[in-house]
Order: sequence, then structure tokens, then C-alpha cells
Amino acid sequence: MKKIYAELARIQKELKAPKNLYNKFGNYAYRNAEGILEAVKPLLNGYVIVVHDDIILIGDRYYVKATATFTDGEEFISAYAHAREDETKKGMDGCQITGACSSYARKYALNALLMIDDSKDSDDDSLSPKNPDNMIKPVTGPVVVQPVLKADAPATVKVDAPAKVETVARVPSIPKEEPKVNPVQSFLLTAMASLRKQRNITAAENNKLFAAQHDALKKAGIAPNKELKEYNMDEAAALIDAMTKCFDLTGTELKTE
Repeated sequence: MKKIYAELARIQKELKAPKNLYNKFGNYAYRNAEGILEAVKPLLNGYVIVVHDDIILIGDRYYVKATATFTDGEEFISAYAHAREDETKKGMDGCQITGACSSYARKYALNALLMIDDSKDSDDDSLSPKNPDNMIKPVTGPVVVQPVLKADAPATVKVDAPAKVETVARVPSIPKEEPKVNPVQSFLLTAMASLRKQRNITAAENNKLFAAQHDALKKAGIAPNKELKEYNMDEAAALIDAMTKCFDLTGTELKTE
């Protein structure tokens, strides 16, 4: 068993699977399952990778479960991933919907098996709370200036010479008002991080796709025609819901009824 793990580790180390496809709608590069398999074949050295699908029912929705297996014919190592079928998709029949889900699930099963990641994006902090652009700013509004309380008349202490008479005036300190958190902005940042995890793309790719989807929803009249900073909480929640329901698996095609 030790040998098969050593061979898989070698392949994981040597494999180069570049993002050779480009998404014009979201303005980012990506890879697919076919590209991963093409890149890994020269490294197999007698071993085999087998990918197969199962259709499973979870709740009332069907999922494609893709399993990627690395084997020498006797021992094996497997990884799997799921993708949920849309009930309907414009321009696709049932077979095409299942095929799209299969490709999506197989890609991420292979990603897991071969440890494919984007190491160059590991330092991307565009969604980090330490990034100044993501820090929650206080709600702006009229500034209330509190008057400085007038101190009581200073008390004098009389002492025998040669001591001096000193007076001390105590001005009470004014407590600082804690900055208020903008709940709408906080909600949108949390939702963007969740969408990035679901899409399994980098932060930079996710930001571009989020902006593109927002513009498309505004043009379609699904989202209000205004900037995110002008949204109230109900509008923000409806926007995130629309992004998950109104686009295809790639997030690039707006579905219309």
C-alpha cells in the first residue's frame, strides 16, 4: 500500500494543469476535467485513473456523485465530489443538464485526488478582514458635539508657609462612542466569501464574477439599479438569492424563464 501512495504523491508533485480556458463573462481563466486528464496521462507510469458517476437522491433533489480512483489494478485511492442538477435550464434537455453536472463534479473529484490548487493565489487577501477595502466603516451621519462640562470652582487648600497654595480643576472625561457596524455591508462580505467557497475560485475571480452578475441582474430588472452601498438588508438578501438561482453552474449565463 505504501508504494501506491508514493506514486500518487509523485504525480501530485509533478503535475502541471494550467488554466487553459477563459471565461469572458466573468473575465477569468479556468480548467476543466478534460484538461486535467490530458495533463496527468504522461505521469501515470503504468497506473490508471478511473472516473465514474452515480446519481443519488438527497432530499428531493438529484445529485451527480463523481468518483476519481487512482489504482494499479489491486490497490486504489479514491476521492469524490457532488454537483446538483438544475430542475430546468434554458437551451438544455435533461441529458445535457446531467452531462454538465457530471463534468463539474468530475473536475472537483480530480482536484481532490490530485491535490490541484492555486498556490499563486494563497496570498490573495482581497476578502481578508485585514484588507482596508473590506473593513466595516462606521455609518456616516450628523456629528453630535457634546459640550464639555464645566468644572466646579477649584478648591483651595491653605497650608502654613512656606508651602504654596495650589488649585486643581477636574474636567470630567467624555466617553467615546463606539463605531456602528453597517449590517448590510457585513452581510454582503459574508455572502461573497460563501459564494467563493461554492464556486471554488480565487478571490480575484470571485470579485469579478460577482460584479458581472450584479450588472446582469440590474439590466434584467431583477436587482435594483443602484450601487451596493445604497442597498438595504432586504435588497442585499434578494441579490444573493438571485445570484444562486438565476445563473448556470459556471455562473456566466443568466437563466430566463
